[in-house]
Amino acid sequence: MKTRFFLFAALLLTSFAIKAQMFTAINLMTPHYYPGEIYFTDGHHEEFAEIELPQSGKSKLGVKKNVDDKKYTDIMAIDIIGIRIWHKDFPDKPHTLYYVHAKKTMMQSEHQWGYPVVGSAWGVVFQCEKYYQIDMKTGEMDIVKFVGGTSPDTPTIYYLVRKEWELAELVLWNGSFNYIKNKVAGLFAENKDIATAIKKGKLKGSDMQYILDEMAGGKKAAEPIMIIPEVKTDSVTNGVVGDDE
Repeated sequence: MKTRFFLFAALLLTSFAIKAQMFTAINLMTPHYYPGEIYFTDGHHEEFAEIELPQSGKSKLGVKKNVDDKKYTDIMAIDIIGIRIWHKDFPDKPHTLYYVHAKKTMMQSEHQWGYPVVGSAWGVVFQCEKYYQIDMKTGEMDIVKFVGGTSPDTPTIYYLVRKEWELAELVLWNGSFNYIKNKVAGLFAENKDIATAIKKGKLKGSDMQYILDEMAGGKKAAEPIMIIPEVKTDSVTNGVVGDDE
């Protein structure tokens, strides 16, 4: 798992924007496939004619190496760092999603897919959405949100990854510490001031970059080991994580 983190660390420092919208036309029960590349934990990557677009809970992805292949082959998510996919009509608009192997918390699956939003040498926070889709008219990747009615809103969840841990930990729920404030404080227990401030509500989700910087003690992020195209390593995206309010 340490090897996995160091590969993650190379990819963490800047993310691409995905705009949040609500869609009802997509059939979430039907897999969607796109051309792309898979980056593996052993350091190699491969191109595929079709890769299944991952959703929360996906422990494996179906792929076809060639369009003419009769069957899809399953690749286990635990062997994947991330994927880079695009709509066949928009090859100049690739999108990157990372696999986050997470500790099962609050009814959430241990298999999450997202992208890094903030990080330091101490840890990285990944934003993981339940559903994604690629717009067939624009080639852009969108987050599928279902809001209102009798069902709860589709939450946005954030996972903290550290090199010492075998699994990522849920750190924010819809940008807030509120539901799991005491648990989150425990994740930062090695810094008493930070942990206490989280527990007392003095630090919010929007302070996550500050928290990670403080935990790192001013240390810069790790040097890149492997880079999935489109993820830069020269700065950290700030202000992406939401507020508690």
